[in-house]
Amino acid sequence: MASWRHLSRVIVMQSFFETEARGGDMKAILEYNLREYGQPSMDRAFAESLAKKIEKHYSVIRSLIKKHAPEWPVEKMDPVERAILFVGICELIDPEKDVPVNVAINEAIEIAKTYGDDNSGKFINGVLNAVAHDKTAQK
Repeated sequence: MASWRHLSRVIVMQSFFETEARGGDMKAILEYNLREYGQPSMDRAFAESLAKKIEKHYSVIRSLIKKHAPEWPVEKMDPVERAILFVGICELIDPEKDVPVNVAINEAIEIAKTYGDDNSGKFINGVLNAVAHDKTAQK
């Protein structure tokens, strides 16, 4: 199950990235990406739920990034890192019952190591750990 959720997170991250870069409807972009790049047995419901939560908490996630990465304005942040942070923070502030905090953080770090640059994993880890320890960010 974990590998299918990892793929779900990657597809949500890519869909969010595309939505931010080119505009459009995230739900439609996600549906397309799930059809094109998803696997038949992946956790599609998890991906759809995560995407809905990102849209629902967009402004809260954005303010948490500003708060915990003040040296990096959200608008000027690397777009891949920003997309990974949106997915990771979303999982921290509105978690699935069966996804522990450390799993959500580790998944985001692994995605950053794959899709970001050499320092992305450290940056993502620092911001997500700060959010995880921010009692005001928790639901």
